[in-house]
Amino acid sequence: MKSSCLRPLAALLLTVGLAACGGKASYDVSGTISGLNNAGLVLANGGDTVSPPVGATTFTFPQRIDYGTDYNITVKTPPAHMNCAVSGGTGSAGRYLSIQAAVNCQQNVYTVGGTISGQTVDGLVLGNGSTATPLTVAKATATFTMPTPVADGNSYGISVITHPAGQTCRVATNPATGLSSGVGTMGEANVTSVNIVCTTN
Repeated sequence: MKSSCLRPLAALLLTVGLAACGGKASYDVSGTISGLNNAGLVLANGGDTVSPPVGATTFTFPQRIDYGTDYNITVKTPPAHMNCAVSGGTGSAGRYLSIQAAVNCQQNVYTVGGTISGQTVDGLVLGNGSTATPLTVAKATATFTMPTPVADGNSYGISVITHPAGQTCRVATNPATGLSSGVGTMGEANVTSVNIVCTTN
């Protein structure tokens, strides 16, 4: 509480001191970045822009702004396959000693699902790898979507963890590729092509 009160006071004293010397305080518009794993991020503050490189953890706009000038930091262009959010990106220069926004970037995520045929008994459980949450499927369910989304560029692998009593279920082959319809690398759209086929023993 004490610190939050002292920072505006310190900024005010700095401004008053500069004014007494005939100067005018100006400020860098800057901040921190986390999770920037892909190229293409462009941040904007009005007409001023900055393009932090992959892996950057900080940014500073080219133009400084004068005391009392409003700033509004936005994501003009997100990185490829990612989305970014800005916190602390609006205000008026001089309220604090420095302008420090935070930009957090995350990989886009999409769902994996498909169709089920032939399931006449409850008890089917599907999984995606070893860490994602399993999905229990009721009988006569026609379509499914796994509960845990997959990040763009990551692999997925749908498998049958538990078969319904008296039935055997399998992940069918994709006729177009000759490979399992439940295995692939996530692109920029939800996957709906996994095909589960159940037969009675």
